[in-house]
Amino acid sequence: MTLKVHDNLRRFILRPALILAACSAAGLCFGARAQQQAPPSDAGESPSAIDAEEIAPSEQMGEPDDLNAADIANAVGEAEAEMDGGLPEQPAEILQVPAAATNAVVQHIDHPQGLELWKKAKLSGGVYVAKTPSGREARLTIEPKLQGSMEKLLRMYRPVGAAVVALDPKSGKVLALAEYGEGSVTKQIYPAASIFKIITGAALLEKGVDPDVETCYHGGVHRLVGKLLQDKPNLDRRCLSLSMALAKSANVVFAKMAVKHLDADDLRKSAERFLFNRPIFDQPVEQSRAQIPDSGLDFARSAAGFGEVKLSPMHAALIAASVGNAGVAMEPSVLDSVNGEPVEPTGSMRLLNPETAATLRDMMKLTVSQGTATPVFRDRHRNVLGDIEVAGKTGSLSVHKAPFKDYSWFVGFAPADDPKIAVAAVVVNGLKWRVHAPYIAREALKAYLVGGPLGQPPVARFKHYKRRRKHHG
Repeated sequence: MTLKVHDNLRRFILRPALILAACSAAGLCFGARAQQQAPPSDAGESPSAIDAEEIAPSEQMGEPDDLNAADIANAVGEAEAEMDGGLPEQPAEILQVPAAATNAVVQHIDHPQGLELWKKAKLSGGVYVAKTPSGREARLTIEPKLQGSMEKLLRMYRPVGAAVVALDPKSGKVLALAEYGEGSVTKQIYPAASIFKIITGAALLEKGVDPDVETCYHGGVHRLVGKLLQDKPNLDRRCLSLSMALAKSANVVFAKMAVKHLDADDLRKSAERFLFNRPIFDQPVEQSRAQIPDSGLDFARSAAGFGEVKLSPMHAALIAASVGNAGVAMEPSVLDSVNGEPVEPTGSMRLLNPETAATLRDMMKLTVSQGTATPVFRDRHRNVLGDIEVAGKTGSLSVHKAPFKDYSWFVGFAPADDPKIAVAAVVVNGLKWRVHAPYIAREALKAYLVGGPLGQPPVARFKHYKRRRKHHG
């Protein structure tokens, strides 16, 4: 039986943390503070992938991240979409929120929150509304057309699981929340894969690495092994800059650069700045987990996006939104107004300095214009979103132990220079895939910024699992 996305979402029991007394009485926030009134305001070839033989048997295997028409036709994990992002003219005001210690645990209590209201929301007069426990009318931020498009897409293609989160980067208002099958917008049940390259890229930039200086390499198209991390001038005949390595999701380049310029503490600190291993504001969202090895090949693999890192779609959307919002993450909220009184943005945290965010934004633009997402954002030689620039990052990873699962990601924002929407989409497929996350994210951006009918996704293909299983063990 096909689950209805909206109904599936509404069955979640959410437990927020550290609830303020006033919010507890009214029960109006998505996060713990949303009830408050306004506060003071080479190149060209497929990049490398990590081979399953180099990882413990039956563990995860990274798929190549470079997306092109041939890849779409031949492999599940290679369809990734990327979007352009931008900086607002006036950065958001920063309200200091103390960072939690790494691996800190959030203590949750029962409390009706914004997502609790969303579970019982109804469309009325073209907006979603719900009654608070005290009987007041809450108008929600969810955009009906965007939400309806996402629910329709997920029902049409029926993946094993999927989740989509869309936010306004400048205010934190939640624009869409959709789930299907095993999908969850708040649980960290998805391997981050190459989305983690955003975190590694930020760490490299803040270490002073020039995004335009090239790193040369050899091998790494099918697997990443220790000897590929060493410079070999007579063999290293392909070169990519950090910018193009992010755009093409070149694992071997990220691995080499991380080993050269970073240590484990650098990468751990970058991950924590991006809200890994710590509470995500006071939200009822599971902490995303990032385990960074101390050194060696395991450290290099983690930096390239194939370590023990789990990520929730809500967190992924916040990562994209913060890059688009000059490095500032705004606390998500599903409340637009209560009894007609606007609910203003609440908390915010600076994850990046504005210069690093601006450079990351420009690097992520290349993903759409020249990288892994280019085929997804073009149709019949035209840009699907017209003149609107998109910035983003793709990710893919396959788990080959039974039951086989293929994960695809897209995170990004648009328009690039003045973002109105940030989106995170994750799709889980089995042996046969019907749709991938980059297409879902593209359609979310299109529905919100352009409108019009749904576009066509790449043609579905079977995963050649038996052959690959034999090869990769």
